[in-house]
Amino acid sequence: MTMRLRLFLLTFICCSSVVILWSQRSLTSLTDKKQFLQLAGQPLSSKYGNIASIKLIIDTKKEKLYFISSKNFRYHYDFATQQLFYPYDLYVFNEENYNAASKRDYLLANINCNEASGMYYLDLSVFDQMPANRIIQLFEAVKANAYFSEQLVFLLNTERLIALKPELDKHIKTATPSDIYAAIDYQAISEGKVKGRLRFEPNFDSLKTPLLATDIVFTKATPEYLPTVRGLMLTAFQTPLSHLVILAKNRHIPIGVYTRLYNDSLLRTLDQQWVELTILSDTFYIKKAEVSLGTTNVKKVHLKKDLETKSLIAAADLEPKLAETVGNKAANFGLLYTVSQSGNYKVPEAGFAIPFYWYEEHAKRSGADELIRKLIAHPPLDPDSLQLQLKAIRKCFTKTKIDTALLHQLENRLDDSGFRTFRFRSSTNAEDAAGFSGAGLYASKTVDLDDCNKTISEGLQTVWASLWSYEAYIERTYFGIADEDVAMGVLVHRSFPDEAANGVAITKNIYRESYAGFIINVQKGDVSVVTPPAGIICDQLVLYPANELSAFKRTTEVITTSNLNEGKLVLSDTELELLQSELERIKRYYWKHAHTPKINEEYDTFGLDLEFKFSAVTRELYIKQVRIYND
Repeated sequence: MTMRLRLFLLTFICCSSVVILWSQRSLTSLTDKKQFLQLAGQPLSSKYGNIASIKLIIDTKKEKLYFISSKNFRYHYDFATQQLFYPYDLYVFNEENYNAASKRDYLLANINCNEASGMYYLDLSVFDQMPANRIIQLFEAVKANAYFSEQLVFLLNTERLIALKPELDKHIKTATPSDIYAAIDYQAISEGKVKGRLRFEPNFDSLKTPLLATDIVFTKATPEYLPTVRGLMLTAFQTPLSHLVILAKNRHIPIGVYTRLYNDSLLRTLDQQWVELTILSDTFYIKKAEVSLGTTNVKKVHLKKDLETKSLIAAADLEPKLAETVGNKAANFGLLYTVSQSGNYKVPEAGFAIPFYWYEEHAKRSGADELIRKLIAHPPLDPDSLQLQLKAIRKCFTKTKIDTALLHQLENRLDDSGFRTFRFRSSTNAEDAAGFSGAGLYASKTVDLDDCNKTISEGLQTVWASLWSYEAYIERTYFGIADEDVAMGVLVHRSFPDEAANGVAITKNIYRESYAGFIINVQKGDVSVVTPPAGIICDQLVLYPANELSAFKRTTEVITTSNLNEGKLVLSDTELELLQSELERIKRYYWKHAHTPKINEEYDTFGLDLEFKFSAVTRELYIKQVRIYND
């Protein structure tokens, strides 16, 4: 456990034991850690946890260096105007000091201290076009005037800077974002404060007693499903767009990662104790607390479902208002299809939706509907009994033959499509909605017309039955969704070909509030981003739109790089440009035609969560799913 986190444990104190001298606005040199902490605050971006940050300016005309208090000055411009008496407005300041390499009044940067490793890294604004010779000048000036000269590295945090690495490495010590990421020991997934009973459970597959809604769980393994608990901490870092993270943010329960969780003897003394856990962006607190069972009265949420429509609905005819007929995923797929007709991406071909009507008919024919009514009328109180009842419902779906008329329709449609393999994907009215994501709750199946083990019947039965999985039932109960209203449609399209890359995107900047930028997680081939294998890291990027700071060029900030692609970005610059422009196209269309705005919500802070792929042979962009990002 780091010394910093040990100080936090069992108490609520300031971020360090150092008293801030508010009159100390800047220093021209740093002789020890105490001075650094006097000036330090949190960085403007929350992409790395447990980081202390200060700003610095070099006045190029006076050749003078200033280490600046991040608490007193949020932006470099504030210091320049208030302390250096810079006479011009912000536009001129940005124009002169980020773009014009030869006319800069100031060199601007940040110094961040990684508390876990003791590494100090110098970084620039992602928009800064500072040339290599100026970067070297900046680095040497800091090194000559700071006590951490041996620990100092320059962070290559954009595509432009990564391209400068061979030149910079001849003169200064550089680090990649993956170097920084590998050194951190803490990650906040979902911030918040909660009371509960602490349980150390290294693996959810070997629980001796069931998890309770009052538990705060510390675990090693990344669970496939987020259990209904009050809080959760893990030892494995999570990609920000994984299913676990999406569900955590949707539920608003505190979840964090601390790699040394199981190595800390002081934490282990709290096992089975009632505690108060607080997850913050840069650290966590934990202390003993009084028993607090608490009660939650969840308001019942009723959903609409159309059980009259029988006909299969082609992708070209799907639209948002059909969500109550075919489910949200299929309705949103229709929106993607519509936008693709004037865009530069594709949706998976041969797409259509099977409406709720056929799910409801199968439930009646199989006897599942009667078991569902009994479950709703008298839900069991113990998990084992609930599991048995849900299993019986699913068995009704999977053991009953599909209606002959529907089966013939599907066989003819798939035969006529020109493809042989297909994905049958869940599409309920209880997922992909504002306020309820439902990420990863329901099943999808591959259907192969030439494989007797991957039949149309099995695909339909499995997807329909997954509406009554334990995880899906518990999640709906947590949000108060009325089970009598839920229904399962099926989105069908051809199976995706071999993938050069796959990924997830969010069309808002989740690291810096009210700041433009799209978040991209992308991985080589078909290795999952949303449920990655242990130890696998993907490219984590922020795509910034062109603006005056970047000389009207798109900018890519690199947070981590894939450990499956030899340190290179998975997508080319051209592919990233294409991806960003098409995400913007979809977001604007969705905002106009399918979005119900929240009060005071602005376009820039509205987010969509999308899944995309690049085909291996043609490198064409496919976008396969879109839903509202719930945070």
